[in-house]
Amino acid sequence: HQFGTRPQLSYRMRAYQSEFNGLKRELEQADRNQQLGLQDSYNKPDSTRGQMLSNQGAVERSTAAVTRTERLAVETENIGNEITTELGQQREQLVRTRDLLDQTDSQLDKTRRTILNMGRKAITNKVVLVAIIVVEVLILAATVYWKF
Repeated sequence: HQFGTRPQLSYRMRAYQSEFNGLKRELEQADRNQQLGLQDSYNKPDSTRGQMLSNQGAVERSTAAVTRTERLAVETENIGNEITTELGQQREQLVRTRDLLDQTDSQLDKTRRTILNMGRKAITNKVVLVAIIVVEVLILAATVYWKF
């Protein structure tokens, strides 16, 4: 993943803020020392100015990094919200589809029972028809036997 997870981004954000605050304190200390005319025993005025400029650049880079991280965090959160909304819509669609399948299954059960009943009635009708034919054949045979 290009941006990292939210905890990773939060960690990076805290690290940048910590670095930024440390550099800011160093810059303020250097400003105070310069205003008071204090210098480190190993620093010369020019090196203090160079260090201040270097610190200022580091502060600006840290500020830019924090800004980028905040922007990425907002973008990641927006993407997460969009995904959550889309997943909610898909869930609703799946629930509706499941309900429709349940209705269809119920209708299929009713249809299956109706077809079974129709089959039973057809078999019953055939048995009755065969019985009627047998009775008629017996009556015909009895009639022929008694007549002749």
